[in-house]
Amino acid sequence: MASPKIVLTADRTLMSPYRGISLATFFGCAPAIDPHRSKNSIWYYLFKNQVTPKILFDFICNPIGHKNGIADHAPYGLRKVEAALLRDGFKREDVVVAHPDHVEKFIGPETQVVGTHEMDPLGMGPVTMTFTYGRKQISYDEFYNRDLHMRINAAKKKNGSNAKVIAGASGTWQYNYDPKKIQEYGLYAVLEGELGGIGPEIDGHAGEFFNHLMNGDFENMNPFAKSDFKVDIKEFGKDENKYHGRFIHYWDEPDIDQIPEIVEPSMHGMVEVMRGCGRGCKFCDVTLRPLRYYPPEKVKKEIEVNMKKGNADSAWLHSDDIFVYGL
Repeated sequence: MASPKIVLTADRTLMSPYRGISLATFFGCAPAIDPHRSKNSIWYYLFKNQVTPKILFDFICNPIGHKNGIADHAPYGLRKVEAALLRDGFKREDVVVAHPDHVEKFIGPETQVVGTHEMDPLGMGPVTMTFTYGRKQISYDEFYNRDLHMRINAAKKKNGSNAKVIAGASGTWQYNYDPKKIQEYGLYAVLEGELGGIGPEIDGHAGEFFNHLMNGDFENMNPFAKSDFKVDIKEFGKDENKYHGRFIHYWDEPDIDQIPEIVEPSMHGMVEVMRGCGRGCKFCDVTLRPLRYYPPEKVKKEIEVNMKKGNADSAWLHSDDIFVYGL
């Protein structure tokens, strides 16, 4: 059987129901490994270099279900990209949302793009930095993100795939501050929003974006030509510590009718009700996004998908500021 053209996935910390414990989703911020722990300490004798015991983390962060490697649930943003690709002309067999433990089943010679959804890939989020003493320890977010990329690279090598690996979502700004990971993970490109930290709303033009990727257009894109995308080849460090990375910037904000409804269940029954915020706070990146409200019928359709296909009995309503919805 031919492998899909596009494989979408996320690491284990983003693909777990956390046994239904609402705030347990922050457990990925917990420290996993202390590479500086003394081998003479009692803690090393008991746990080696583990900080939060892995057996405890893996129990709370239980894996989601899957059908032959296809994830039963996925992060909401990943589901939006999936829905947008299907809307923009890709066939169902062309696009797979893979379980992180089974991603190697879908990466083959025909696979052209592997897209990873990343929220805190290098453990630089504020909560994670607090728990790990400023990255002196390695968080489970970073641990499992690295594990995912190692699985992807091993599958590419084993199955003879030349797929381009691209990292997206709101955490990709972190690669600017640890660029050697771009090379270590074999990233073809990093997708950023207008200011890096803002997750790009790629679901408005997903088909166009992935076609550009597959056609190699980002390798020689004219920086002066009018386009929704801008390619920036960044150089970090110097001499033997020099690293390069391809960063793709996207800043268009789709209208409500350009935002697709999810077609498969999202994690935790999450659905979006609005984008942007009209408060105008100068310190907040969200202010830069135009305010758009989902009509109730659009929200209802996504809740129905989660109920019928994902057996959800509740909905998590996501917004940049729920208290201004409809005002």
